[in-house]
Amino acid sequence: MPYLVTGLCGTFKLVYLEEAYAANREGGQVPRTLVMGIDGGQSTTRALIADLDGNLLGFGTGGAANHIHEPGGPERLRHSLQTAVNEALQSACLSAHTRFAVTLCSMTGAGSQVEEICIHALPAEKVMVTHDTRAALYCLTQGAPGVAVIAGTGSVAFGMNENGETASVGGWGYLMGDEGSAYWIALQAINLCTRAEDGRAPNTWLKRVVLEHFGVDTLGALHRLIYSGQLSRAQIASAAKAVSDAARLGERIAQRVLSSAGRELGLMAVVVLRKLGMHYRHAPVGIVGGVAAAAEPLHTAFRERVYRSTLAQIIRPRCPMVVSAVCMALEQAGVQVDEPLWQRLEEQMQRFGLHAVG
Repeated sequence: MPYLVTGLCGTFKLVYLEEAYAANREGGQVPRTLVMGIDGGQSTTRALIADLDGNLLGFGTGGAANHIHEPGGPERLRHSLQTAVNEALQSACLSAHTRFAVTLCSMTGAGSQVEEICIHALPAEKVMVTHDTRAALYCLTQGAPGVAVIAGTGSVAFGMNENGETASVGGWGYLMGDEGSAYWIALQAINLCTRAEDGRAPNTWLKRVVLEHFGVDTLGALHRLIYSGQLSRAQIASAAKAVSDAARLGERIAQRVLSSAGRELGLMAVVVLRKLGMHYRHAPVGIVGGVAAAAEPLHTAFRERVYRSTLAQIIRPRCPMVVSAVCMALEQAGVQVDEPLWQRLEEQMQRFGLHAVG
């Protein structure tokens, strides 16, 4: 049965008995050992706090963590990390001076500069920084061999075989690649709308959907928003959901865009499988990220492309990437992430609005 307890921040929460010790902060006592997982993406940075028993305590979000080499990139990353961590600490009713035993950062485009910023910005005894592709694969296989196709604002595929060898495809960014990503889907839809406007393609009511999404009346107005820099990449990419919604309602142009995206993502998976010698094995393959919630035409095309050339088995992710980062942090803290712990995590994800897909 639920119990009403008081948190350090003075708020009240309904918690279950097994969670009561984690939410109760009487006398300022907090669990001795905490870990934090961070998912730094192209649109959003997420931070999730847990104790060593797998109790999720607090969740927070910040801004984008990508394109560190752009002007202002390092400052943006620091701000995104600080915002996400501070919000997670407040959510957990923990002091701003809380230190973690392990913080594991799953970062898009991770590199030495990103690692240095994370180490200096995060309050932890041990900070580990890994590329988000590894956390994505963990979402699917919990560390076992397989291939993950990350499709969020950007896109990249990553795989590992039984020998621990790895390979990746894509990840070239929004100017040079990112096929099948939310940004790519949005641009393809906008392009088809402009072609229809010119008479170079059939008319489509997808145009109305796109214009309503951006809150404008004409493509000319949308053109000005995009080229004046008033819309960020993340804002443009957000139109992919509107495209997916239109596809579910039967809009053929939207369905065609999603099918093209699915084929591109499927091709990434196939190439990684071939590079690792796993294309004739029943290797697990799946899509991780926001695009995984897209309408069926994308998934149908993805399956057809993968099954045409491989014996891979397509699976769904078990958790979002920020939960994957927490699990990897727990392992670094010496905790065995077994099935009972997984079930405990899955039972708690919804409380923070976390879902395995989308």
